Amino acid sequence: MTQTENQAKADKYLYRIRNRETDIRGKRLELEALRYKASGAGAIRYDKERVQSSPQDYMTMAINDAIELERQIKEDEAAIEGLKGEAYAIVRKMENRDGRALIEWFYLNGLSMSETAEFMKMSERNAYYIQEKALEEFGALL
Repeated sequence: MTQTENQAKADKYLYRIRNRETDIRGKRLELEALRYKASGAGAIRYDKERVQSSPQDYMTMAINDAIELERQIKEDEAAIEGLKGEAYAIVRKMENRDGRALIEWFYLNGLSMSETAEFMKMSERNAYYIQEKALEEFGALL
């Protein structure tokens, strides 16, 4: 089914939030890997050619990368909080109660559509139907 202009506008706006949260989750996983590397764990590799190098160099690089990544994550989290604040302000203006709930759970809290439907005590098919109506209303308020 083709989206209306309002639905497309709302979908694009709300998916920015979901996509940024996905990026943040990926950065957090990367940060954990850097922390592990910086701790020196797993530093000895026997499957590589023996070349004299300082393990401290790798640890220092990992620490520096982790510090930079933590800074980026904090910036991203601040930005996403601003986007969510704007979205919540629009959601509060919506009249359709189920539509408000769906947008909050699916787009702003990051649940899957099946989780959202289960939480809202409805079928997934009905949740998709409500999503269309909610996006139309949200897009009209943008």
